[in-house]
Amino acid sequence: MNKHLENLFKKDPIKFAFEIYDSQFDKENIEFITVDEGYLMYYRKFDPSTIILYAEKENTAKKLLSLIAEDRFILFIEPKWSQLLNFNNIKVYPELLMVCNSPKVFNIGNVRKLSIDDKNDILNLYGEDRGKVLLNMLSEGKTTAYGLFISHLVSAAYTWIETNDVAVIGGVLTQEGFRNKGYATSVVSILTQDVIKRGKVASLYVREDNAPAIYVYKKIGFKEYEKRLWVSVNTELKPL
Repeated sequence: MNKHLENLFKKDPIKFAFEIYDSQFDKENIEFITVDEGYLMYYRKFDPSTIILYAEKENTAKKLLSLIAEDRFILFIEPKWSQLLNFNNIKVYPELLMVCNSPKVFNIGNVRKLSIDDKNDILNLYGEDRGKVLLNMLSEGKTTAYGLFISHLVSAAYTWIETNDVAVIGGVLTQEGFRNKGYATSVVSILTQDVIKRGKVASLYVREDNAPAIYVYKKIGFKEYEKRLWVSVNTELKPL
């Protein structure tokens, strides 16, 4: 990574959390392509690849978009460049990036930190694919996860990535039949408290049209930081 990008990322460790994390801990799966003041960051660990596009000028954004040769991918891009998107079979989902520095904690039921000892519960809640990803992260010490138990795990959340400054929360899930009871609110608030106590900012992404989730996050203390577009090109994937 060149010095320009290093300095750019240092200016806003919240906005550029994924770029910072992947550059430090997942170098073998990323590639940066720079044009003028902007860049594409490819992340190829999973199929389809994900691409982050950053540009300050419209001409730079156009140049970067023209360099994308893949037929199938997920693109993250700022809303101001939405008019430049001209891919076939495209679906666009606006998202909010929200942050919290001082959470209100809702301690409902038996909420505790999760570990690989909770393997069966994790697989039952998240399913085989997502569950294995979380278990691998736990075994490698790359995530902090909390869950709420009512005889079994019914709600959970974990950190996708953690840098020195920021922890990005995701994987918020409550089992059907246990929803709308405040369980996810409790889990996310306690996870957020854990993050803050360790001197980091808690952040998360949420779809802009997910009003119930946004209400919950605001109740905990999250505030809107900025917006981005989650763009699916030739995939059936969409943000949770």
